[in-house]
Amino acid sequence: MVHAVILAAGKGTRMKSPLPKVLHPVLGKPMILRVAETAAKAGCEGVTAVVGFGREAVTPLLDGAGFAWVVQEPQLGTAHALQCAMPMIGKASEVLVLLGDVPLLRLETIRALLESRRSTGAAMSVLTAIPPDPTGYGRVIRGDDRSVTKIVEHRDATPAELLCTEINTGIMVFDAGCLAGLLSGIGNGNAQGEYYLTDAVEIALSTGRRVSAVASPDWLEVRGVNDPLHLAECTRAIKTRVVNELLLSGVSIPDPDGVWIEDSAVIEPGAYIGRCCRVSGASFLTSSARLLDFCVVENASVDCEMSEGSVRSGA
Repeated sequence: MVHAVILAAGKGTRMKSPLPKVLHPVLGKPMILRVAETAAKAGCEGVTAVVGFGREAVTPLLDGAGFAWVVQEPQLGTAHALQCAMPMIGKASEVLVLLGDVPLLRLETIRALLESRRSTGAAMSVLTAIPPDPTGYGRVIRGDDRSVTKIVEHRDATPAELLCTEINTGIMVFDAGCLAGLLSGIGNGNAQGEYYLTDAVEIALSTGRRVSAVASPDWLEVRGVNDPLHLAECTRAIKTRVVNELLLSGVSIPDPDGVWIEDSAVIEPGAYIGRCCRVSGASFLTSSARLLDFCVVENASVDCEMSEGSVRSGA
């Protein structure tokens, strides 16, 4: 059994918005719900979000979607956040740590991370990436056998270590049997006075346990949303995924870049969606649906031709 813990307590000051960062929508759906739903689809039998800033707005959303949550107060680092969620873990055999501001993570990537830990028998496995510019990110140092020997923060890295371009994404999976011991060994003797989950690597290695890693094939997939520009880029990326899947399924979309189609909608093969159309919410288009240019469909079913400028909405 895998239990996913989503770290989502931060404020996100660079968003320059009163809305908690994890509530910002990506293609019509709050980021934190995208992460939680991906975890559930990946086979996690339990999902718990660790919330903090703006929890008055975040927790009703989680409750409505059927996901558990705990409060991190005060916020003392990532290891402390995971410690707050430990009472929710129950009898899980693995604990998957996800981030509430990484909404593009794919099911395949989560499964590859889980398989990396299982196949090596590691105490933990780390999801890594190679960004265009690794400046500021913690580097993942590997040994000759490709196992992880160290995760070092940029400011603490030697010149040789800075030549490594593989970085830690913050997404990890742990053998639940040793997680409590790893967390108990993490201290806060650093400049920030916080408990960092990356310190679990050194502790695991010191006890003779292996630490494995798997690299994401796509940097954008694992990059966190830190500002409105990142948010727009994430929305664009998911919109492209949705449109491409529809095209391959047999939906006719002559202008893929000029439509807005949310992945909450169900669209049958054979449907036609013209230029500058929007299909959102729990909408359903049958194979007979034909949306001519500039149509908007929101929470509605369509099984006929809609002429230019038409708008349909319903409960």
